[in-house]
Amino acid sequence: MKKLLLSLCLAGSLGMNAQTTIFEDSFETYTDFAITGVGAWTLTDVDQRPTYGFTGVTFANSGVAKSFQVFNATTTVAPLTPSDNADWTARTGNKHMVCFAAVPNAAQPSNNDYLISPAITLGAEGNLLSFWAKSCDATYGDEEFTVLISTTGTAVDDFADLPDMFGLLTPNDKTFYEYTANLDEYAGQQVYIAIQCTSADQFGFAVDDFKVTATTLGVKDLFSKNFTVYPNPANTVININSQNNNGLNEIEITDINGRTVKTANGKGVLQTQVNIADLSAGAYFLKITTDQGIATKKIIKN
Repeated sequence: MKKLLLSLCLAGSLGMNAQTTIFEDSFETYTDFAITGVGAWTLTDVDQRPTYGFTGVTFANSGVAKSFQVFNATTTVAPLTPSDNADWTARTGNKHMVCFAAVPNAAQPSNNDYLISPAITLGAEGNLLSFWAKSCDATYGDEEFTVLISTTGTAVDDFADLPDMFGLLTPNDKTFYEYTANLDEYAGQQVYIAIQCTSADQFGFAVDDFKVTATTLGVKDLFSKNFTVYPNPANTVININSQNNNGLNEIEITDINGRTVKTANGKGVLQTQVNIADLSAGAYFLKITTDQGIATKKIIKN
């Protein structure tokens, strides 16, 4: 699909390797095509250039100056279906974060856009960052990006490059690839992680399924800081309370094989009950999705 320059006037869960999820986000809960107010993420547009759009396809915030935006290929007008050269669909669900090419000029020939995570408190050891990224259009497939980390804040100058994560280039095949980085140098600290798009006149750089895990959590893990669950073990009902105004958006219980056995929509409440009387006795994992991330805890059904 040809890219179109618009007129400027329009301008955790436990796995087999004992990794526990500290934070994860697949961007499904955010408003389609949002460029601000995306949960606790910080979206910083340094280049301040208008962006490319599509011929014959419209969506909110198309063509404006922006960094990353929540992109849903199924709700554009018309919907963007995959083709031989392009695929603007998400890896998980319908939404992902996309950085559109900034329209270059002599002073600013490339993108300079940041997708910055909420604050994440790392575990004591085995801290691992993983996310999936791709070029959405193989014709303009040289999407370049760098992964950075900060322990002080979300200002651009707060960030330093992560080792071996500078100047990465996506393959020209519109396919998601996983990128990982060891974060143990920052074990136990509160960090912000940034993905910086620095592509030069390409088209669309996508990020999905962002996750941070650890093998050993510290005393400041997300669950113990923000939630209490009782009784545990429990016979019929577990009570979940938020400690820091972290609204309970979604609740999921999985068995030790990773199968979902119960779900509930918390609708942002600060406390709720989940009936587990119908579950068989044994160990389960409780996953709570909030605007600040996803917290997990092991629970026991008597």
